[in-house]
Amino acid sequence: MINQIITRLNKVTIKLWLLFLLMSQTIYAIMLSYSIPRIRQEADGLLLFDMKSLGYSYEYAYTFLSQLSEKGYELYKYVQLPLDILFPVLNCLMGLCTFALLIRFYNKVQFTSQLTLHSSFSKIVLSLSLISMLSDYAENILISLMLIYKSAVPKYLVYMTDIFTITKSMSALLFYALIIALLLISGVTWIRSRTKEEHTDGKLRNTGEKSSTVEGVYTGGNASSIKDKKPQ
Repeated sequence: MINQIITRLNKVTIKLWLLFLLMSQTIYAIMLSYSIPRIRQEADGLLLFDMKSLGYSYEYAYTFLSQLSEKGYELYKYVQLPLDILFPVLNCLMGLCTFALLIRFYNKVQFTSQLTLHSSFSKIVLSLSLISMLSDYAENILISLMLIYKSAVPKYLVYMTDIFTITKSMSALLFYALIIALLLISGVTWIRSRTKEEHTDGKLRNTGEKSSTVEGVYTGGNASSIKDKKPQ
């Protein structure tokens, strides 16, 4: 599976990356500006399960489900979760394309060592994005079950959902941390190479100017000698 994904990523373009970026962030913006604030309002300000990156206890889940109004349940089930069906896959595709383009940029500016999508490092990074996406879907399925049980939710269901929430958050955090690290390394390498090129060009320019000056003096001296040697 990962090899098939890598084969497709080798053909990724910036336009495709921009498409996934626009689609994923549009859905994310809708959730942040519309569904999430309204659900929180219906739960007396408590954070949604999706937003508890470090997980939650059974007591928290019970309190949230007890305080959530009927309108809040409807918003969670028929607005937030449907939006969260599209977001994980689009966000994952955006992340995979980002990594593929960064690898290309890294290889252009890094002359000492080359990094490919088939390397062990690349496969680990790509796997993190896939794990985050799959955990997000598992979390959504279990949250929908919790919303059916409401305040009578069993403890084992809360604990299972909590595991997938933490897995989703930690794998996404590690994925984007590695993306940022690779971006910084590539950026610093590019700046250094540009500075070195400019320094080398400056040296060559100065050397060329000195050579031209010496040649001009030498040519001028020869011309004067020849002139002096001409018969009067």
